[in-house]
Amino acid sequence: MKAMKIEPNGQTEVVEITGTAEEQNDRIWEILGGYYDIVRMHDALVLVNDEGLLDGLPINLKAMHISRYPMLVGTALIVGIEDSEDGEVFGDCPDYYIRKYA
Repeated sequence: MKAMKIEPNGQTEVVEITGTAEEQNDRIWEILGGYYDIVRMHDALVLVNDEGLLDGLPINLKAMHISRYPMLVGTALIVGIEDSEDGEVFGDCPDYYIRKYA
């Protein structure tokens, strides 16, 4: 799965998250520094640290701008949404976000 990582300083990077669903989840957990929350956009998801505000992580203005969400802190990941037999699952970040923001 291709994701766009957005650091609080505005730096972006396309990262490849591979493996089984469990391995991908572990990698996301590692990148974000713990459990994560999901902010749904029209065609993608923004993943951020669940306890970022409590931990005092820095504000991520770029992720807030992209998602139009009022408060996001710490590192963010943008991933796509794919349908599966089990419902929606994480997929590749839509190319639009990578072309415009990466």
